[in-house]
Amino acid sequence: MFVPESTSKLQKFTSWFTGRRPEFTDPKVVARGEGREVTRVRSQGFVTISFNVVTKDMKKLGYDVSPSDMQTPLWCLLQK
Repeated sequence: MFVPESTSKLQKFTSWFTGRRPEFTDPKVVARGEGREVTRVRSQGFVTISFNVVTKDMKKLGYDVSPSDMQTPLWCLLQK
């Protein structure tokens, strides 16, 4: 996670004194490319991403969702 950082000692002191962290006046600054090279940020914390995938009715859409070891019949494996 990236959080904005104060650019001057006065801003850092004011932020510490008031207990308010620096913030972007326009939150779209993070998404745009222009002007980001002069934005000071620091890394803080971490992000955990979790994906939940549903495979119901995937066969109807043309996807083969069976495990690869289930595709080979058991009698073929025993003959090897």
